[in-house]
Amino acid sequence: MITRGLISWFVGRDSRVFTQNNLLAVMIIALVTALSFDVLTPQLTAAVELEDLEVGAHSASTSTGNRFNQLFWIALMGVSVYVIARQPQRFQRMLYSQWPLVVIAALAMFSVLWALAPGIAFRRTVLLIFVMTTIFVGVSYLRSPYLLPLVVYRMGTLALGLNLVAVGLGSFDIEGYFYGIHGHKNVMGAVALKALFIGIAVRFFNKESISRFYNNLYLLLWFGLLLLSVSKTSIGLFFLVPGMVFGAQSLARTFKLNLGLLMLVISTLSVLTVFVLLAWNDWHIKQFLALFMSDTGFTGRDYIWAFLLEQIDKRWLLGHGYGSFWGIGLSSPNIVHGRGFLTLLNQGHNGYLDLMAKLGVVGLSVYLLVIVQFARQSGAIKDQHPGLFILSWILLLLTLLHNITESSLLRGSHSLWVIQLLMLALVARLYMDKERTR
Repeated sequence: MITRGLISWFVGRDSRVFTQNNLLAVMIIALVTALSFDVLTPQLTAAVELEDLEVGAHSASTSTGNRFNQLFWIALMGVSVYVIARQPQRFQRMLYSQWPLVVIAALAMFSVLWALAPGIAFRRTVLLIFVMTTIFVGVSYLRSPYLLPLVVYRMGTLALGLNLVAVGLGSFDIEGYFYGIHGHKNVMGAVALKALFIGIAVRFFNKESISRFYNNLYLLLWFGLLLLSVSKTSIGLFFLVPGMVFGAQSLARTFKLNLGLLMLVISTLSVLTVFVLLAWNDWHIKQFLALFMSDTGFTGRDYIWAFLLEQIDKRWLLGHGYGSFWGIGLSSPNIVHGRGFLTLLNQGHNGYLDLMAKLGVVGLSVYLLVIVQFARQSGAIKDQHPGLFILSWILLLLTLLHNITESSLLRGSHSLWVIQLLMLALVARLYMDKERTR
């Protein structure tokens, strides 16, 4: 009886009407989200500075798997297979609804054939497929799609509590930036962003299931942690992303356009405009960035991107193989061909360049189809679910923009990749449900 009451509180409704698959879906989303918030694996020590690392030890540590992570996803995949076996048609419709994601998973698996490190590529591809499958199963079998933000909110509460403890423990790096339970201030900022937007969402979708007083406190404290992290990218995105979404919504309403596709067009045109300006004025990218900022190299990222482009050019069509560029031991291209701090990196600080390094132009093209499918489907469900439409676009844009200076696309169980998958699955679920009712 106590257990049933606890479950009912957690899901914000009478759990006696939930099927076994409904309850397992809630458990899957809760555990996946808890891992992405670092609740299950809190890191109370700061990330080691690059200059303090030794190449051999670093390459060995980044090329081996994390046993806890492997066992966690194997267990969740087992639960997911059990759920699918009980009601396979629903999951099949979900996969068909977001078929480009299936294609990119298949491409990643086939890339083992030409990968620089086939064994590592295979292991990381299996993890990628497990993460994708588990998240789509969780969202597919939720009793209501409006449960998703509430479950994430509950896990955000646990992460908030642990981060407040970390404040007391003095989890600040040598420059005074707060990294909390996440090991690095930029990760802290990204997690705070996710928690804030979810906290705002439940205020509208699940107001009967939450305490308004606590929600105010939750938002205030997470915003304070965001400021403590001094993650300039995350703080900027907190204001920029909602402005882009609501601005596009106003345009779509005025001109009667598909809002999902309009968002896609605006994002694409923004990038194309930058490149046209560069070509027209014969500018280097640094000259353009100098118009807006003082650090035109993005703290050395331009050096990383130049190296990445050189390596991409060698295997531009299909890439070096999924998970077979960074972190494959002493044969990693950044160790073999790089110099200085490049040899100690484990990502390219740009998700799109990293994707091309892994799967080439073909991989990037298929990923763009994933986003086009999301845009098309989100436009179709906008009128029926306007709130979830806005939430899904805010969180998707957050991840897309964040990948300009960081890298999370197709990166196993990375926090921002998990939230992007949750949004892709959420829109696919809403679109699938709408198609079934026709």
